[in-house]
Amino acid sequence: MTGNRADRVAYCEAWAQMMVDIWVEKAELYEIEDTGAFMESFMYDIREGANGEIDKIVHAYNYYGRMVDMGVGNHVNFEQVSESNRTAKPWKDETYWRSVRALTEKMAELYGQNFFAIINENMNFTDKK
Repeated sequence: MTGNRADRVAYCEAWAQMMVDIWVEKAELYEIEDTGAFMESFMYDIREGANGEIDKIVHAYNYYGRMVDMGVGNHVNFEQVSESNRTAKPWKDETYWRSVRALTEKMAELYGQNFFAIINENMNFTDKK
């Protein structure tokens, strides 16, 4: 990867899809059914700013998934979870935040490579003797 815009977009696309794959896998592991609607609801969008650079990565899924993650629903609120027979199924856990950190570091690396390439192209480093 050279760090150019296409590389950054490709990396973000791959990262966003990887997160969806991980979440679907975890939801399957926890046997979160919901008629399949939850599993089919995962999507992402890569949004660009006015300058054409990536501004934001947005993941979306049915709200039902958030309730399952916290163990609430079916007349059980968050305060009642510990007293009920419901258990949280944390399909969206710390893995996400570790992945965000890895994405941040990779984007910094790619922008650094791009900056270095621009400087290299625009500076005349020939020896004038």
